[in-house]
Amino acid sequence: MKYGFFGGAFNPPTCAHLELAKQVIKELSIDKIFFVPVGNLYQKENLIDEKYRYEMLEKLCSKYEFLEVSNLEMNLKNNLKAIDVFEIIIKTYKEKIEKENLEIFFIMGSDNLVKMKKWKDAEKLISKYKYIILDREENDIEEIFKENELLNKYKSNFKILEKNKQEKVSSTKVREYIKQNDEKKVCEMIPEEIYEYIKDKKLYI
Repeated sequence: MKYGFFGGAFNPPTCAHLELAKQVIKELSIDKIFFVPVGNLYQKENLIDEKYRYEMLEKLCSKYEFLEVSNLEMNLKNNLKAIDVFEIIIKTYKEKIEKENLEIFFIMGSDNLVKMKKWKDAEKLISKYKYIILDREENDIEEIFKENELLNKYKSNFKILEKNKQEKVSSTKVREYIKQNDEKKVCEMIPEEIYEYIKDKKLYI
């Protein structure tokens, strides 16, 4: 059994997030993916309330047995670092890991791979956990590993997912098109039920 945990702002969730999850399931034989939206304490421009992002992800996951959304980072009084989130997840699934040989993977873009060496407890993060890296055009993954001794040493902990055709679909563009009232482009980038939710709640306007 293999679980993947996909963290992010999901502001809003897009067709790209869904297609990436499906690609991970199909190509890397992951049994279930959990979307883990960041909470309100996360410092990011134009981030709407966690409640709305969580509910949009629930709608995204509702049609698929292999997708779930986690509230791990919600309603917090202190901002969690990556190492804190990972440790909570491992602790939560400790029994499954020990009794059912559950493998846990953390899913992130190659842009974060570049930043990892500066994160809290970087050596522990890189050596102890397993990752699925989403290849992005702006990053040369092989070069990233070559240039970082620690990453290169534990390269076996990283699985690389090849570029996805939906990669250029971004939450930022979706928000821009919503403000421009460009319904045609919005509908190409996010599932219909999420767009209906956004309109109902009057988000991003």
